[in-house]
Amino acid sequence: MRNIVKKNLLLVLLLISLCSLAQKKAGVDTAVDSRFYKFAGNVRVDIRHATPAQLEMIARKERLTSIANERFLFSVGENLYPTTLTLAVRFQKNTGAVIYEGNEWSWGETAYLRRYLINGKSDIEFADVKITPQNAHHYRYHVVVNDEKEIVGWTTPDQFKTSSDRKATFAYLGNYKLQPDGYLKIEMYNINNYKEKDAMIIDWREPKALSFQTFVDYRTKYWGSNIFSAPLDKDKINTDENFLETKTLNDVRFRLGDSLVRINFFSTRLLTPYNYQIRLKRTISNKTENIELGEYNGNYFLYKEFWNKAGHYEITFTPKLVKPGGSQVNYLTAKARRFKFTVLPSLVTGKWFSNKELALIGLILCAFLGTVIGGVAVWLKNKNKKKLLKEQQQKDLAKIQLATVRSQLNPHFMFNALSGIQSLMNQNKSDEVNHYLGKFARLTRNVLDQPDLISLAEEKLLLEDYLQMEQLRFGFKYRFHVSQDLNMDNIEIPSMLLQPFVENAIKHGDKGDQLEIEVFFIKKDDDLILKIMDNGVGFDPEKSYEGLGLQLSRNRISLLNTIYNSTPLILTMTSGSNQTEIKITLTQWL
Repeated sequence: MRNIVKKNLLLVLLLISLCSLAQKKAGVDTAVDSRFYKFAGNVRVDIRHATPAQLEMIARKERLTSIANERFLFSVGENLYPTTLTLAVRFQKNTGAVIYEGNEWSWGETAYLRRYLINGKSDIEFADVKITPQNAHHYRYHVVVNDEKEIVGWTTPDQFKTSSDRKATFAYLGNYKLQPDGYLKIEMYNINNYKEKDAMIIDWREPKALSFQTFVDYRTKYWGSNIFSAPLDKDKINTDENFLETKTLNDVRFRLGDSLVRINFFSTRLLTPYNYQIRLKRTISNKTENIELGEYNGNYFLYKEFWNKAGHYEITFTPKLVKPGGSQVNYLTAKARRFKFTVLPSLVTGKWFSNKELALIGLILCAFLGTVIGGVAVWLKNKNKKKLLKEQQQKDLAKIQLATVRSQLNPHFMFNALSGIQSLMNQNKSDEVNHYLGKFARLTRNVLDQPDLISLAEEKLLLEDYLQMEQLRFGFKYRFHVSQDLNMDNIEIPSMLLQPFVENAIKHGDKGDQLEIEVFFIKKDDDLILKIMDNGVGFDPEKSYEGLGLQLSRNRISLLNTIYNSTPLILTMTSGSNQTEIKITLTQWL
């Protein structure tokens, strides 16, 4: 019996030794093979069998990387493909200055004017990563201070520098001193094709609180769909609108009424170089609620559905500054601008004007009807044309930014999923790994192939795959609740709308297998309500966290509201010690 045990033991040790040798040999083979693999864009290729186009892209990436290693700020990824965003900037070292990305502005049909904000004292240097000594004669550039003074006239690039590793030569466009409380603008274009152009602004001005005037927009039954504005910076004595009840400007008050449409926060600056995060705090019947309204730049409309009940309201505009690449977001709470107002119950009188007022209006209309109608028609036509053009431009920009946010969410999701696979492998749970990989493969294919909108049934299937995947690791429980009268196959919503919030509940619930997650799909009149509840430890909804999931989802909802402004998405988050509730209301969606 002992001899049999010894033989079996020796056999096991022999098998372990053979497996170890095989693993070492595989590691050596992989290390050797890795010398021949490089990335051509997003594709990993063997350079021994690469196409000429792939080899050219690999060489281009190495050249751009060499320039980026010289501390010049630009997008290596965008410049791997045809682009006009080729200008680069380098900031002075060891100054303590903090650099932020400003808003990009559309500049023609094919270019965007980029902006960087400097909080501190730093000189700068400009370069262009596409221009070389061979093609420099096709390009011209100039530099302007504060849009007033040209300090470098239109000239051909004639200075070139070589990277430290000697792999790249690029156009050097000069060193420029800081402009206290001012900004520099550089513009570059191809003399043979003006559409090939780029521009950049470097801004040293200190961020400021949002400056605006506030109006209540309303309609009257005598002027159809035309909108009029009543200023909220006047008291009741100095205004003709009967719904305004302000007695002192420190306590703005007005009454609800069917004619009221929205509150108009009219910015005194057309556009600012950064966005403002907008939050609404409302207290109705002694219940306080905080609502994230996303972010905005320029004029902002707070529509009636957000203040259609009597109560106390406070809206806050906080400057939001983002470091290059979106790696860190800073909210300047010291520069926040707050506006408080009180909405009073409606006083329904049955008529808007007295008999005397109606008689006076009739006389005025009879006397000036022809002149007024002609003038108003021309004015309204021009105003609506400009308004429609501006709204279309904002929607186009929002679609571009939304695509960027989705491209950030996908890698964030992939990274967390791969971390889950690694965790299971480290625990030697091979069956769970295989099951996890099967779910992950289908989930990945669905995520990458999905259009902007998917059905509720597809969203539920995506969540089920994800929850089953993560359940293998954490052992929590979950349930779905769907309203019986909800047509899951024919109602579409933005794809992956709920996944980041479910992921946050799993990762930060901190209750292990005691965690319970419930997902609701609810029909309420014409509204679609998506809700996630868990019994985790909770979090502070008003606090800004460093994680990307919630931050990107908030930004995405803000951008979706720019596109679907007639059916806005309302994100509400409440959290306590034993319950967290995330609710997304898609108004007038059904």
